[in-house]
Amino acid sequence: MKTKAVRIVDIAIDGGTQQRVSIEHHVVQEYAEAMKCGAKFPPITAFFDGVQHWLADGFHRYHASREAEVQDMLAEVHEGTLREAILYSTGANATHGIRVTNADKRKSVLTLLQDKEWGGWSSRQIAKHCH
Repeated sequence: MKTKAVRIVDIAIDGGTQQRVSIEHHVVQEYAEAMKCGAKFPPITAFFDGVQHWLADGFHRYHASREAEVQDMLAEVHEGTLREAILYSTGANATHGIRVTNADKRKSVLTLLQDKEWGGWSSRQIAKHCH
């Protein structure tokens, strides 16, 4: 993993890595305003498969950056596939960011349960991964 600037247009958000049920638009607006005033935010997390950067954590920051017309985002970039990004995303936000709702938690658990491999994990293993 390395932290680097990634062009926002090179970040994909359509691969099923968003585990929140919805984006909180008021939070996006607050973040965007703060960004316009020079506030620095933690890096997003993305997985790079050699072609595409898959956003795994930081969707509110991503949308705020687009709204604030930011060109590059600081990202912790992991070498890995979309599948690895999805797995990472199901355990994201447990200790930072906007508190996950019960619906968000349910979506993460269902993402794992509906997968051929991850669905074979024990309930304890799924619960631990999803926090």
